[in-house]
Amino acid sequence: MELNEGAVGVMKMYSEYDDIPRNPLVFCLIALFLGIAGLALLFLADMAIIATGLGAVGLVAGGYSISKVNRGEESKRIQYMVLAGAGLMASVMAFMFGLASI
Repeated sequence: MELNEGAVGVMKMYSEYDDIPRNPLVFCLIALFLGIAGLALLFLADMAIIATGLGAVGLVAGGYSISKVNRGEESKRIQYMVLAGAGLMASVMAFMFGLASI
């Protein structure tokens, strides 16, 4: 079975996309920062809408970082998983408390 030219281009695009190095630490720290910033804005400045938005973006970054850590290298997996989990939990709290305060 032969692949047409378009399918070969798509397969080449996917293989090049997988070759891009991504550092999961960056996404772990982004999720942690967004969750903490959302909680701080919610409790200190009573900005529930902004806290909900930051929590939602932190949820996406935290979920991506956990999946990236699970598929990544074994060297610092536990440290990255703890950071990603803390960021995800802070983002969940910011999102839920912000949503409840609206």
